[in-house]
Amino acid sequence: MGNAERKEPGKNTRIKLILDSAAVVFREKGFRDSTIEDIAARAQIAKGTIYLYFKSKSDLYFCLVQPALECLSKRLIQIAEDKDDGPDNRIRRLARAIYEFYDKDTDAYYLLIRYNEEEYSKLLPEDRIERFKCIMRCNLKQGEIVIREGIEKGVFKDVNPYAGAVIFWSAFIGMIQFQENRMKQGKKDYRQATLDYIEIFIDGLRTH
Repeated sequence: MGNAERKEPGKNTRIKLILDSAAVVFREKGFRDSTIEDIAARAQIAKGTIYLYFKSKSDLYFCLVQPALECLSKRLIQIAEDKDDGPDNRIRRLARAIYEFYDKDTDAYYLLIRYNEEEYSKLLPEDRIERFKCIMRCNLKQGEIVIREGIEKGVFKDVNPYAGAVIFWSAFIGMIQFQENRMKQGKKDYRQATLDYIEIFIDGLRTH
C-alpha cells in the first residue's frame, strides 16, 4: 500500500467531520450568519484545515446539499416515469421518497426548505444557484407529471397540475413541521404515520 492510499482514510474522515460540522452550524445559525470560523470551532480544527478541502463557505454548502438533492431527483424521476403503476400510487411513492430523503439526509432537507432565492443569490455563485434551481424545478415537475397523467386518464379531476404539485410539496413540509413541533412538546413521534394523511390529498384529486 502506497503513502497516498494510507493517507486517504484520514482525508475522508476529515472531510466528513467538516461537512457534518457545517451541517450543524448551517442548521443552527442559517447559511448567511454562519462562518468558516464557526465550522472550524465546531469541528475542533484549524480554519486553514477547512480550506485544504473546500474553497469557501458556499462550496461547503453546495457539497452538503447537491449530492442528496441529485439522489432525490433521480428517484423522483424514476417514480414519475413508472407507467406500469397508477398515478394515485405514484403520488404515494413520491411522498415516501421525499420522507426518506428527509429521514436520511435531514440536514440537507432543512438547508433546502430554508432556501431563499433573493438571499442565496447574493451568497452563492450564479452557476450553483442555477443548478439548485434546475434540480428543484425538476423535482416539482415530477409531481406535476404524475398529476397531469392522472387527469388525462380520468383518474384525477381536471385541476392545474402545477398548482397540485405545489400543494403536495407544501402539505408534506407542513405536516412534518407540525409533528416536529409536537415532539418538542414531549409528545409521541408521529412523523412517519403522518404519511398516511397523503390519502386526503389523493382523495381530493380523484374523480370518484
